Amino acid sequence: MSGRPVLFLSYSGVLGGAERVLLDCATRLGRPALVACPEGPLAEAAGAAGLTVEPLAQRPLQLRGAVRTALRNLAGHSADARRLVELHQPVLLAAWGSRAVLAAAAARTGALPVLAVHHDLPPGGAVSAAVRTATRRAAGTVATSVAVARALRVPHDVLVLHPGVDLEAWRPQPLPPAQPPRALVLGALVPWKRADLALEVAARMPELQLTVAGAPLPGTEDFAEALRGRAWREDLLGRVDFPGALEDPRAALASAHCLLHCADAEPFGMVLVESMSCGRPVVAAAAAGPLEIVRDGAGRLFPPGDADAAAAAVRAVLADAGAGAAARRRAEARFSVEASAGRFARAVDALVA
Repeated sequence: MSGRPVLFLSYSGVLGGAERVLLDCATRLGRPALVACPEGPLAEAAGAAGLTVEPLAQRPLQLRGAVRTALRNLAGHSADARRLVELHQPVLLAAWGSRAVLAAAAARTGALPVLAVHHDLPPGGAVSAAVRTATRRAAGTVATSVAVARALRVPHDVLVLHPGVDLEAWRPQPLPPAQPPRALVLGALVPWKRADLALEVAARMPELQLTVAGAPLPGTEDFAEALRGRAWREDLLGRVDFPGALEDPRAALASAHCLLHCADAEPFGMVLVESMSCGRPVVAAAAAGPLEIVRDGAGRLFPPGDADAAAAAVRAVLADAGAGAAARRRAEARFSVEASAGRFARAVDALVA
């Protein structure tokens, strides 16, 4: 495949949900794609998928703290964007995430169209205002959920992507033995994902085994250690496993009866879609992305932060013999990767035609 590429600009080099969506879109674009990101899991996966990778400097994922340091990091990311645009002459810059959107706006790349791709809810305050201003300057905007699109509050239309998965690769697996029931918590061990609430749910369900799969990000090690300390208390002792980050969560999903997702406001939630595709129902907080995903009997929702209601929702899902099949049907109907990547490709085509 020849021609000028689409430049995917990512501040992050990890391989979380947003980065997996990047790979899904870049590999199904129908055009040359160049992924610019720090060295790490995303760069390795992009290279393994046959994509061209431009390594960027590693910069802290946590932008809190000294304002000058945060601005210096964003300025460096912007300089990277400008350098790569001059070097590769892409047909479009896909700014993957709010920090990349800010960097692209500051890079002043002339007539090059920028597609602002948002996965997160704006944080509020001056940062949120800056992100919205940068997004308004973009030629087009993509959001992974209606919740994210509404929170951006930009005057132009926003394409809602609703990322999907490869339904052939993520197939339903037989359920494990009914007793003891097991719930899986899957995601980075960061405070906003609320794995601490999942432990309190398990504390209210003496019959439940819990797997908390994930690793802390830089700066959240104390939170992860506090989770392990809570799991050693008498009411949870021997019922919680911490296997760390999983390169492929399908085996963990096969060993669980449901996914428990406790984030108070998950912007979208790729792990929810992956779980449903594997025939595992989801119990999640009734806010933001999960409201758009967990429907048609595919699981249960609970008021954010309510451990008692979450425990009741887990019990209801475990008692529902048809929940797994309903979860798979929901995934098949609304969350195929071909459909979501096709929407992204058409958005690119509309800007470079």
